[in-house]
Amino acid sequence: MPSEIDALAQMLDQAEALLRSYGQVRCAEWLTKDARLIRSLDGYGLEHLLSAYGGMGSLNDVVLQRSNGGAGVLLDVCDKGLFDKLRSEIYDLARGLRTGKSK
Repeated sequence: MPSEIDALAQMLDQAEALLRSYGQVRCAEWLTKDARLIRSLDGYGLEHLLSAYGGMGSLNDVVLQRSNGGAGVLLDVCDKGLFDKLRSEIYDLARGLRTGKSK
């Protein structure tokens, strides 16, 4: 398996786990499907993944937050930074792979 494909799939796994830990199941399932397709070298996985970055309800709109029994919102700032970094790196790598201009 090409290393860029493997790297992308691993980043998707990390983002998926982070999303699940914050109750973002719909987005997590989207990434699970894409990671499976990408690992099997199905080009649709890249297209499907990149489509998650546009429009309302996209990955760009995801806010990681947890409820603390109504007493406020708890957010691990490191998780927010990690998710933002993953979201950006996933997009860049997927876009590069799709266009054949990956690093």
